[in-house]
Amino acid sequence: MDRRHFTLTPLALAAACGKPETAESGSWPKEWDRILTEKAVLAEGQRWDPDKGLLQSILGPEYRYHTKMRECRVHPTRDSLEYALNLLEEGSPKNVQRAYSVLEKIIALQVTDPASKWYGIWGWYLEEPPDRMAPADWNWADFNGSLLLLVELRHGAKLPEALRGRVREAIRHAAYSILKRNVSMAYTNIAVKGTFVTLAAAELLADSALAGYAADRIVRLGRQIDETGSFAEYNSPTYARVTLTDLTRIRMYVQSRDALLRAAKIERRAWLHLAAHWDAARAQFAGPMSRCYGNDVGYPLWLEKGLQGRLKLANMENRTNADGETAIHDYRCPEDLTGRFLRPEPGRQHREWFVAKPETVGTTIYSKSYSLGSANRGDFWVQRRPLLGYFGDGARPARTVQLRVVKDGYDFSSALFFSVQEQSRVLGLINFRNPGGDKHISLDMIENGQFQCGRLFAELDFDGLPAGFTHEVMDGTVTLKAAVLQARLRLVGAAFGAVQPRLNAVAGPGSLTITLDFKPPEAPRLVRWAEISSAYAGFALELAEPDAGFSPAEASLRVENGLAKLAWGELGMAGSVRVETVAGHQAAFAATLGGRAVPAPRLSEEKLA
Repeated sequence: MDRRHFTLTPLALAAACGKPETAESGSWPKEWDRILTEKAVLAEGQRWDPDKGLLQSILGPEYRYHTKMRECRVHPTRDSLEYALNLLEEGSPKNVQRAYSVLEKIIALQVTDPASKWYGIWGWYLEEPPDRMAPADWNWADFNGSLLLLVELRHGAKLPEALRGRVREAIRHAAYSILKRNVSMAYTNIAVKGTFVTLAAAELLADSALAGYAADRIVRLGRQIDETGSFAEYNSPTYARVTLTDLTRIRMYVQSRDALLRAAKIERRAWLHLAAHWDAARAQFAGPMSRCYGNDVGYPLWLEKGLQGRLKLANMENRTNADGETAIHDYRCPEDLTGRFLRPEPGRQHREWFVAKPETVGTTIYSKSYSLGSANRGDFWVQRRPLLGYFGDGARPARTVQLRVVKDGYDFSSALFFSVQEQSRVLGLINFRNPGGDKHISLDMIENGQFQCGRLFAELDFDGLPAGFTHEVMDGTVTLKAAVLQARLRLVGAAFGAVQPRLNAVAGPGSLTITLDFKPPEAPRLVRWAEISSAYAGFALELAEPDAGFSPAEASLRVENGLAKLAWGELGMAGSVRVETVAGHQAAFAATLGGRAVPAPRLSEEKLA
């Protein structure tokens, strides 16, 4: 704990983040931090492999990008480093000795040759060094570097001298790997994480070259956010936490006054962004989401701690997982933003400009019985949520409605999404890119514009419906009626080469799945994009309260010269029906609201750089 001092006082930093010193409502029991650390050590210890001296995992046959490992036992480097940190936090002599051993083993796995392509990084697993990955993940310099910094900053004085020297050297290699890579500041979570690593490493190592880079980097990070006032990696429940964690680390450990003031403004902006997207009635982050690993935020202790226990959602009994990270971080939501998390605002519509080029805007409606959010442009990579809704109350698991495009059981990255939304109505278009990815947008590219495919379909899935719901399929329209909401989806036009897709709906216990087959299973397996003259689906989706009616406006679509033109009352849009480049699709897209361009409001007008 020998570096927990500040050049700014805690009061000054709290003021910079917008949190008054006298905010006393709510509390986070200090005992919870100790419990979280002990539970994390206990849970992670169940994965201990005494033969390798690291944590182990069993991988199944499913696809994973970056790694070729399947159906085998592996020993993850990052998880093992997290375990070592938690062992040090717990502090018993036996666990501290185990932490030292883990640190020695993980540090030895780092690529330390500055001439190497993989300089400064680790493989995901002991069994698969970076040169054998598919491809290597340079983010491991950021992730593992930040963990080693926490080891040094919180426990360095207690480490054996030789081990401490190796920890510091590994931090230096990681920091210079980050400098060499110099990732785009639009890669939000890694942009922030690498900024923490380089700032803290520069001060720890008294490295002037690294300090100059880090100082410039945090300025560039602020400028990136200033382009739109928001984050390119928008509304990502998983990576928003990563971003906030590293901004919190800067506040806790970095000494530079300039860096602290800049980071405090960015930290406040991140909380403002999350507050704007929190669906308080359902206790979930509402759509749309740029990156997401699951539609249910669960019981997030980090958010509970940031709100000083006032969310009343997560506790020691229902916590989503053993969360040692929350225990050691001083998460702080600015006091003036806490109301957004605690009180529902039915009837509120939020529109926000996320990305400057191509202009990406999200729209979300927060109703009494549901929330519904969409991005005006996006894709269907497995981590994307271009159209996502929540309904009912705050039950777990979440009650959701999600649009996907699926190829042979996995989300299809070459499918694109364009839309315009006003209140609870979304007018949308699905189309396809070439060149493009299969399971991943860049790491799993479709070669030569052709691929094998058993089935390719769009799916709108309602999950968590109460018993007694009904649905009807008629004339290209599916209508759902349930005790918690109503929904209507109309297909206004679709084609996939010579195929004219039709809507189908299948009800199950608590679910309704509406599908649209682009390439049905009985069609030939080989798909050649060059032979598909047009591939698209235009739709109109509306959600409504259980006792409300739907819009009387009729949606329409017509195709002219490869361009689909859609209209639905005041909503209008156009997009390409051809299979073409992303640039071609972006250039063809246009959306209007009442005949005018759709607004692109900034989350904040305050400049960060």
